[in-house]
Amino acid sequence: MPVKKPEPVSRSKDIIISSVISIAITIVFGYYFLYIGIRERKPTFYVDPTRTTILDKENAANAPLQLLKANGDTIKSDVTSVYFYFFNQGKETIKEENIYAPLRISLGDSAKVLDYKILKVARSVSGLALQRDSSNQTVLINFKALEQDDGIAGQLIFEGNKNTPITLSGGIDGVKQFETRLIAINPLYFVVALAIFLIAAYIYLVLSKRYPKNSLTLLFFFSAIPIIYLLLVLYKTEWFVSHTVPETLKLEQYYDAGNSTLFAIPSWFR
Repeated sequence: MPVKKPEPVSRSKDIIISSVISIAITIVFGYYFLYIGIRERKPTFYVDPTRTTILDKENAANAPLQLLKANGDTIKSDVTSVYFYFFNQGKETIKEENIYAPLRISLGDSAKVLDYKILKVARSVSGLALQRDSSNQTVLINFKALEQDDGIAGQLIFEGNKNTPITLSGGIDGVKQFETRLIAINPLYFVVALAIFLIAAYIYLVLSKRYPKNSLTLLFFFSAIPIIYLLLVLYKTEWFVSHTVPETLKLEQYYDAGNSTLFAIPSWFR
């Protein structure tokens, strides 16, 4: 009766490594799809970092002109215009009944709102509107319901320090704080980078056993693949943007600047 030979040690190692790689990839992608499946409210108040000076009090001090408020008072401080965006980045609907404290846009440094307006609305059915609260110099945001990416693009014209902080306060059920930044890179791209690394590592281990003389060359080649991919994601972020200001809220002035030079060679050296 023939005696069954035990499997070579290298074969057992390959099976173990293959199993570990498979489990790791399953965990990584499982976590990602669990992450994207989470439904939560994510009200976002994003203030455009570019602010436009309408009146500079120092340069206009000796000019033969005056800028008046609606009540006839003379404006003696700087006057600045700024764009802002308010929308829901989350997948859970924000309803009017979810608001337990009014949503207020406030200015710091004793700055005062001179004018405000809505420039763009994602969907009119959301019932979004702005309202001045003259008692405390704030602007209220009202709405009926906000689905994902529903919101407004607005403009504030204010008197006071040009760099005064502009914040949103209030209370929404299930929301501890308002988002003030835009999610730029989809986490899937980092998950893909990790998956590429794990697969490349496994292929390297297998090939290095078959071709031990070329192990250094193989190591350089297979380690370079995930590194180059990750550097591309980090350096050319705008190519991998997953969620910025929704297209329905983008103002016309940003379309040409964002898309016309994306694939032009000079854009790589910005």
